Amino acid sequence: MVTAVTHRRFVGYVRVSTEKQAREGRSSLETQEARIRAIVSEQGGLLVQLFCDVESGRRDDRPEYRHMVRYVLEEDIDVVLVQYLDRFGRNPKEILSRIWELEEHDVSVEATDQDIKGDEMMLMVHAGMAGHESKRTSERVTANMGNSARKGIHNGPAPYGFRPIREIKDGRAVVVRWEIEEAAAEIIREMARLSAEENLGFKAIADNLNERGMKRGSGHWVASSIQQILRNPVIKGLMVYGRNQKKGTPPRELIEVPGVFPPILSEEEWDTLQLRMDIRKGAPRGSVHKSNYLLSGIARCGHCGGPMTGKTGSSYKGRVYRSYQCVRAKKAKEACAFHNTHNARRFEPAVLEYLGQFSDPARVAELLEQTGEKELKRKMAELKKQDTRLKGLDSDFHKNLDYLKRGLLNEEEFSKANVERRDDRSNVEMRLAELREEVRSAVTVQESVSSLPERISSFVESFERLETPKAKAMLQMILKAAYVWTDGKVGLEFR
Repeated sequence: MVTAVTHRRFVGYVRVSTEKQAREGRSSLETQEARIRAIVSEQGGLLVQLFCDVESGRRDDRPEYRHMVRYVLEEDIDVVLVQYLDRFGRNPKEILSRIWELEEHDVSVEATDQDIKGDEMMLMVHAGMAGHESKRTSERVTANMGNSARKGIHNGPAPYGFRPIREIKDGRAVVVRWEIEEAAAEIIREMARLSAEENLGFKAIADNLNERGMKRGSGHWVASSIQQILRNPVIKGLMVYGRNQKKGTPPRELIEVPGVFPPILSEEEWDTLQLRMDIRKGAPRGSVHKSNYLLSGIARCGHCGGPMTGKTGSSYKGRVYRSYQCVRAKKAKEACAFHNTHNARRFEPAVLEYLGQFSDPARVAELLEQTGEKELKRKMAELKKQDTRLKGLDSDFHKNLDYLKRGLLNEEEFSKANVERRDDRSNVEMRLAELREEVRSAVTVQESVSSLPERISSFVESFERLETPKAKAMLQMILKAAYVWTDGKVGLEFR
C-alpha cells in the first residue's frame, strides 16, 4: 500500500512602499522573504511562487498583488503567506473582501509574525489596524515634512535653475545653501519675458525655446514644464510647502519660507508674470490675444455681461467697417434682447479717453475707499486669530502625544482625546485657507488700484508706438473688462 504525502502549497507576497525602503535592512524585502521561506520550511510546505511589490499598500492596483491574486485563483494553491497583514495591504475593505474571496476558493491568508487566524471579528480588527497605521504613518510623514519646511529644508529634487551646495556634517552630506545655476536661470528669465512681454502661451514658449536651441539639458521643452517652472514661487526666492495638494485630502497649511533660495526674478517681475498668466488662463484661446481688435477679450455688453467680438465687413463701395458686437445678441434675443453694436473707430477711443481719467491719483484715491480697506483689516485680524487657534490645537496634540509616550495615556484614551481636536483642526485649516485667499485677493486689488495712475500713464505714452496685439496685452494688465451700453455709456472693471 502506497501512501501519498501531500505538501501544502504556498505563495509568498512581500511589499515595501518605496525604493528607499527596498534598500534598507529594516522591514526590507529580504527580511520578509527570509521569514516566509523559514515558515514554509518549518511547516514542510512548498513555496511555489514569490510575488514582490514596491508600491504603497493603500493602492489596490499594485501590479504584482493583482498578478498574485489571479495566480492563486487559477493554480492549486493552499496559502498566501505574508510577514504582517499590513504587507498584504492598507485598505481594510480591500483586505477583508480579498481574504473572503480567497477563502471561498479554499485559499487561506496567513502571516509569519502575526496571528490573524480565528474569528472574523479579530480579522476585522487586524485589517482596521493596518489601515489606521497607514493613516497615522501618513500624518507623521506630513508633519515631519512640514517641520522640515519651516526650518528651511527643501524636500525633493532640486528645482530647475538651482543647485545644492553640500557640506559633510556628522558623517552625512547636508545641503547648507542653494545657488543659482546661471545657464538655467537665463532660460527662466527668457520664459518670463516671452510670457509677460510677448504674451505667449506655454506651448508657444516651449516651441520658441526649442527652435532657438535653448534646450533643457539633452531634452526639449514641453508646455507642462514651462507652466510648472513659471508658477513655482521658488524662482522669486520663496520656498512654499503644501502648494500641490491631492484631491479628497484635508487642506494642509501652506508653509512659506523666504530666503532659502536666491531669487531669479524680482517681486515686481514675478507679480507681472503671474498676472499675465492669469489673464491668459481666463481667455486661453490664442485668437483672443492675436486679434487686431484692441478690446477683444476685454469688451463686454453692458446689458447682459456677455463678450463682444470684433467683426470686419465692407460696403458695396469697398469701404471696410470694423465693429464690436454682443455675442449673445447674435445667438438669440432670449440671451440678449439689445442690438448692442458699436463702431470700433468710435468705441476704442471712447474707452481710452475714459481710462485716461484714472491717471489722476486723486480719482484713484476714491477707488481705494470703495475697495473695502475696513473689510481687509477685519479679515487680517480673523486670520491672525485662527492661526493662533491652530497653534494651540497643535500644542494640545503634542502634549497628548508626550503623555502617550510616557504611559500616562493609552492608545484608546489618546485617540478619544484627539477626535474633537482633529475635527477642530480640519475646520480651522479650511477657514485659514479661505481667509488667506480672500486676503491675498483683497491685497492684490488694493495694490493694483494704487498703482493705476503709473500703469495708465505708461500705457498712454506707449500706445501709439505699439502694434495692436502688444498694446492689447498691455491694456489687459490694467483692464479686466470694458462694458458698453447701446447709448454709448462706458464702464470699466480694473484688475
